[in-house]
Amino acid sequence: MAGIGFELKKVFRDDSVFAVLRGYSLAAVVTEGPMMLMIVLLVALQRLMMGFGTPYRVREQFLFFMTYAMVFSLLLADTVLLFLDRFISDCIYRRRLQDVMPALYGVAFFLLLLGAPAAGAYLCTLPVGWNVQLAAGLLFCVLLVLWVQMACLSAVKRYEYLLLGFLAGTATALVLAWVFLRLGVAPLSAALWGTALGFLVLLFLYMGQLLACYPSGGWNLVVFFPALQRYAGLLLTGLLLGVGLYGHNFVFWASAYRGQVFPTGVYCARYDVPAFFATLTILPMLVQFVVKLETRFAVRHRAYFDAILYGGRLEDIRAAKQEMEAVLYAELSHMMQMQLIVAIGSVAFLGNFLQTVGLDETMAGTFRVLCFGYCLYGLVKCGTVLLLYFDDRAGACRAAALFAVLSVGGSLVTLALGPDTWGAGFLLAGAVTGFWVLRRLRRYLEQLEYHVFCEQPLFAAPQGGVLCRAEEELARIDRAFAQRRKPREQDRE
Repeated sequence: MAGIGFELKKVFRDDSVFAVLRGYSLAAVVTEGPMMLMIVLLVALQRLMMGFGTPYRVREQFLFFMTYAMVFSLLLADTVLLFLDRFISDCIYRRRLQDVMPALYGVAFFLLLLGAPAAGAYLCTLPVGWNVQLAAGLLFCVLLVLWVQMACLSAVKRYEYLLLGFLAGTATALVLAWVFLRLGVAPLSAALWGTALGFLVLLFLYMGQLLACYPSGGWNLVVFFPALQRYAGLLLTGLLLGVGLYGHNFVFWASAYRGQVFPTGVYCARYDVPAFFATLTILPMLVQFVVKLETRFAVRHRAYFDAILYGGRLEDIRAAKQEMEAVLYAELSHMMQMQLIVAIGSVAFLGNFLQTVGLDETMAGTFRVLCFGYCLYGLVKCGTVLLLYFDDRAGACRAAALFAVLSVGGSLVTLALGPDTWGAGFLLAGAVTGFWVLRRLRRYLEQLEYHVFCEQPLFAAPQGGVLCRAEEELARIDRAFAQRRKPREQDRE
């Protein structure tokens, strides 16, 4: 999050309870808002469809479309989000905010260029009407753009408007679904179209906030190509993290325990439902990480590099480094302690509650294991972000690869061992990768002076390569077009 820290620092200057609650609320809205919106919509729309007498089979199909749209849009968007975060951070540092919006348009364009045809080809294999296929395709495409917008929203300080946007999108989806159902539209079409149009409203609200925050820039959709050539490894890191996060679900989707909504639409309720509830337990950890990273740690991180950049003495640099490390380890420890308390509480109380609302004993056991698995996944995620904070892109990529391999491989092993061990593969992947990330982070910090002073190039090398040449050529065309358009506008005036 390249800019939310500026607002959080202002909020946390006041030590009152209200200020603390407001700070955590802002972080929760910005980081987890779309996910919570999706959950609220799922529950509310399921209830709405039940109220209109919709059969269980149709409600199952609606849940299938929503799940697939969310999972695969996130998996595809996660491939570019780490890179886009780095690009935006560089734009803020270099005072080139005019490149942010063209980069957003470009990334969204290429994601849609890749994702929309694939989604369309898959939807054509499903035995549903064209209107359902069109609504599901629109939902997938809107979600793709929303995930990209979230990467650019970190510098937007009108957080109250963002919260209103979440509420407006949810209300629009529910109202439209209700209207469609009252007009006699088929329940599956009504729910999907209501959801897709509700998210479309949210997309336009986000875009309005982005245009109010960033300069409009030009229409060079490949403005990020030179950066992509430098940070191509971030694409692989994002993809591998997504594979690790969803790979264990895919293993069970391909197993003999899977269910079929359509011939080409599979799921595994005995694993997916516990995994869904276990995922919710790490939301406090992720919100706290954003708050602590962008307040206490960011201040110490900035102080350390200011001591280097502005002529600090060696003693000052070493003292700043020790303070930065102390704050980092203290916040990681506090974050893990809090999340372990949440996980233990979820295992002790929420697991028993879920058994009373439909989960059998095996599914409840899987949920309890996955609570600790997602706790350790949160450590992997946060540790990977910290490695990228110190520009250890190689370490972050190796951590993501290790997690992806262990998540898929461990799940295959537990699948063969039987339902009593389900979730242990994901837990093992989080434990091993979390230990490796912490060890890598500690060793990297021990040699931080070497990485800062000795790994940097002595002279700036000119950019080269196909992507750079493509960006330069399109930028030249964009400038030429702007120069031709300017006299025409002056003549009209």
